[in-house]
Amino acid sequence: MRKIAVVTTLFVVALFALPLGAAATGGAASSAATTCPLPTGAGAYVLDISTDRLLAWDSAKSTAGPAAFSLPAGSWDVYLTSFDDHSNKTHQSQLEEQWYLQGLAGAAVVFTTASTPDLPETTDLESFMVGSITTTQAIDHVVAVHAAYPDQYEPHSVAPLCAGFYPTGTAPISPPVCPFPAGPHVVSISSELLLAWDAARSMAGPVDFSLPSGIWDVWAVSYDNHSDKSHQVQLQEKWYLQGLSGTSLVFATPSTPDLPETVDQATFFLGSVSVPSAINNIKAIHTAYPANEPHSVAPLCVAFFPHGTTPTSTDNTTTTTSGGGGTSTTATTTGGGGGTTATTTSGSSTTTTTTTTTTTGDSGVSDSGASVTTVAAGLEGNTSQTLQQLPLTGVQLETAFTAIVALMFGVGLVRRARDWQSRLDRRAARVWRRPLH
Repeated sequence: MRKIAVVTTLFVVALFALPLGAAATGGAASSAATTCPLPTGAGAYVLDISTDRLLAWDSAKSTAGPAAFSLPAGSWDVYLTSFDDHSNKTHQSQLEEQWYLQGLAGAAVVFTTASTPDLPETTDLESFMVGSITTTQAIDHVVAVHAAYPDQYEPHSVAPLCAGFYPTGTAPISPPVCPFPAGPHVVSISSELLLAWDAARSMAGPVDFSLPSGIWDVWAVSYDNHSDKSHQVQLQEKWYLQGLSGTSLVFATPSTPDLPETVDQATFFLGSVSVPSAINNIKAIHTAYPANEPHSVAPLCVAFFPHGTTPTSTDNTTTTTSGGGGTSTTATTTGGGGGTTATTTSGSSTTTTTTTTTTTGDSGVSDSGASVTTVAAGLEGNTSQTLQQLPLTGVQLETAFTAIVALMFGVGLVRRARDWQSRLDRRAARVWRRPLH
């Protein structure tokens, strides 16, 4: 009877666990809602990749491809579309359904895109802008790679449905724009994300830029498409600037603060720098490199103003612009020795967050001394990040409750089996004590 009770308990636990395990894996995605949503147009290159799900715990299914695809050299805004039928996986909670794309010419890797954010459990299909790339060589095929591979415990299933490459500035969603008006002391650096865990992508530049000697107030603009990364928490999305004359370092600015997860774009006052001699190029360098996380951030642009001059983009105004399928709202404040503006851009995902950040001081802003305050949807930035790091999601709590109920049921069966066994033992004892006739 004890064996029967144990087997029954295991059966009950398996009965509850089966839907969870079955929903977590899988091969091909369902045919519904698997049409690539990326638009085509003049100069655009769109590729269907695969409806089969990549699995982070299976090396054989951690990549898709190679898929034949011709893309000429050039500068491209890159969009990747992820799919997983979450609507049929109500008990699933996988937070690393992410992938990236490699472009190859023969056996040589020409480029590797940034990874997609996690595909939220609340949607089946979503397109993400993963940044801009510049290629110097044409490619003939691509390979999609699961960003979480290898993972011993979770499949993080996601289908790399398709990819779109659009000439820079012509993408269906407007790329990030430098908020400062064009001028001799304003320079655009890159909309491509710096990555703290990749030496090749930890720096942007050199970019040609002339700046005479003097004392300059420095403003830097950071960007990352946080509105498409609802589960991401990266606390070192920082970078700093080097000014050079040829290859000789002339100055280095303090680092930007971390770009809050509640905004896509922010402008930071970095303080004043003394430039002893003229420069002719600049580099943007990731502050956190080397690290074991990407801490992705794009050094969008930098503006230099004569010391004590108030930039025109930091007066007390709020502007709203739209175009290319998305809207951008910028809120601006000033105070003390300087201020910052923060922008949230709505693109492939809808976001209506507006955040204001403020830093003050003429002597510069260091990593430890930067003052950053963020408010979004009634929550302070630090609070919202803490909420994203809660140890259990609703689905996980439901799973834990189900397991506890199954365990209690099993314990009850074991106790009942012991009672049955005790009764049988007593009955057998009485039978054996009867005299034989």
